[in-house]
Amino acid sequence: MNTGQPWTIDSIAHALPHPELRATFMRETSFTDVRELPAILDRWVTFIEEFEADRDRVEQLRALVTENGHLPPTYEATLVDVTEDELRAAARSGQRGAA
Repeated sequence: MNTGQPWTIDSIAHALPHPELRATFMRETSFTDVRELPAILDRWVTFIEEFEADRDRVEQLRALVTENGHLPPTYEATLVDVTEDELRAAARSGQRGAA
Protein backbone atom coordinates (compact mmCIF):
# COMPACT_ATOMS: atom_id res chain seq x y z
CA MET A 1 0.00 0.00 0.00
CA ASN A 2 2.67 2.46 0.98
CA THR A 3 4.58 3.74 -2.03
CA GLY A 4 7.81 4.35 -0.20
CA GLN A 5 6.48 7.45 1.53
CA PRO A 6 6.84 7.62 5.30
CA TRP A 7 3.84 6.34 7.22
CA THR A 8 1.73 8.95 9.00
CA ILE A 9 -1.27 8.48 11.25
CA ASP A 10 -3.44 9.66 8.35
CA SER A 11 -1.88 7.27 5.82
CA ILE A 12 -2.20 4.34 8.24
CA ALA A 13 -5.86 5.17 8.86
CA HIS A 14 -6.58 5.42 5.13
CA ALA A 15 -4.80 2.13 4.41
CA LEU A 16 -6.96 0.15 6.84
CA PRO A 17 -9.50 -1.90 4.88
CA HIS A 18 -12.55 -1.47 7.09
CA PRO A 19 -14.16 1.43 9.01
CA GLU A 20 -14.14 -0.54 12.28
CA LEU A 21 -10.39 -1.06 11.98
CA ARG A 22 -9.90 2.65 11.35
CA ALA A 23 -12.00 3.49 14.40
CA THR A 24 -10.02 1.05 16.55
CA PHE A 25 -6.75 2.48 15.27
CA MET A 26 -7.85 6.04 15.98
CA ARG A 27 -8.99 5.10 19.50
CA GLU A 28 -5.70 3.37 20.22
CA THR A 29 -3.60 6.28 18.99
CA SER A 30 -5.76 8.90 20.66
CA PHE A 31 -5.93 7.35 24.11
CA THR A 32 -2.45 5.87 24.46
CA ASP A 33 0.47 7.25 26.40
CA VAL A 34 2.75 8.91 23.84
CA ARG A 35 5.67 6.76 24.98
CA GLU A 36 3.73 3.69 23.81
CA LEU A 37 2.77 5.13 20.41
CA PRO A 38 5.78 3.84 18.44
CA ALA A 39 4.95 0.22 19.29
CA ILE A 40 1.27 0.71 18.47
CA LEU A 41 2.03 2.42 15.18
CA ASP A 42 4.52 -0.31 14.24
CA ARG A 43 1.88 -2.96 14.97
CA TRP A 44 -0.67 -1.26 12.71
CA VAL A 45 1.84 -0.73 9.89
CA THR A 46 2.79 -4.42 10.11
CA PHE A 47 -0.90 -5.37 9.97
CA ILE A 48 -1.41 -3.28 6.81
CA GLU A 49 1.69 -4.66 5.12
CA GLU A 50 0.71 -8.25 5.90
CA PHE A 51 -2.88 -7.64 4.82
CA GLU A 52 -1.79 -6.15 1.50
CA ALA A 53 0.71 -8.96 0.91
CA ASP A 54 -2.09 -11.51 1.47
CA ARG A 55 -4.79 -9.68 -0.52
CA ASP A 56 -4.52 -11.99 -3.55
CA ARG A 57 -5.08 -15.07 -1.37
CA VAL A 58 -8.13 -13.46 0.23
CA GLU A 59 -9.55 -12.54 -3.18
CA GLN A 60 -9.00 -16.10 -4.41
CA LEU A 61 -10.81 -17.46 -1.35
CA ARG A 62 -13.65 -15.01 -1.95
CA ALA A 63 -13.96 -16.23 -5.54
CA LEU A 64 -13.96 -19.88 -4.42
CA VAL A 65 -16.71 -19.23 -1.88
CA THR A 66 -18.74 -17.36 -4.50
CA GLU A 67 -18.28 -20.19 -6.99
CA ASN A 68 -18.61 -23.23 -4.69
CA GLY A 69 -20.44 -21.93 -1.63
CA HIS A 70 -17.70 -23.06 0.75
CA LEU A 71 -14.01 -22.76 1.49
CA PRO A 72 -11.64 -25.38 0.09
CA PRO A 73 -10.83 -28.25 2.49
CA THR A 74 -7.18 -27.15 2.51
CA TYR A 75 -8.03 -23.65 3.80
CA GLU A 76 -6.00 -22.46 6.77
CA ALA A 77 -6.43 -18.95 8.14
CA THR A 78 -3.18 -17.09 8.59
CA LEU A 79 -3.57 -13.33 8.62
CA VAL A 80 -7.19 -12.79 9.56
CA ASP A 81 -9.25 -15.71 10.82
CA VAL A 82 -12.79 -15.49 9.49
CA THR A 83 -15.63 -17.97 9.39
CA GLU A 84 -17.05 -19.34 6.16
CA ASP A 85 -20.22 -17.34 6.80
CA GLU A 86 -18.24 -14.08 7.10
CA LEU A 87 -16.32 -14.79 3.91
CA ARG A 88 -19.51 -15.80 2.10
CA ALA A 89 -21.27 -12.59 3.24
CA ALA A 90 -18.29 -10.51 2.10
CA ALA A 91 -18.30 -12.25 -1.28
CA ARG A 92 -22.01 -11.48 -1.72
CA SER A 93 -21.62 -7.85 -0.78
CA GLY A 94 -18.48 -7.28 -2.85
CA GLN A 95 -16.80 -5.35 -0.02
CA ARG A 96 -13.03 -5.21 -0.37
CA GLY A 97 -11.14 -6.06 2.75
CA ALA A 98 -14.11 -7.48 4.60
CA ALA A 99 -12.46 -10.88 4.75
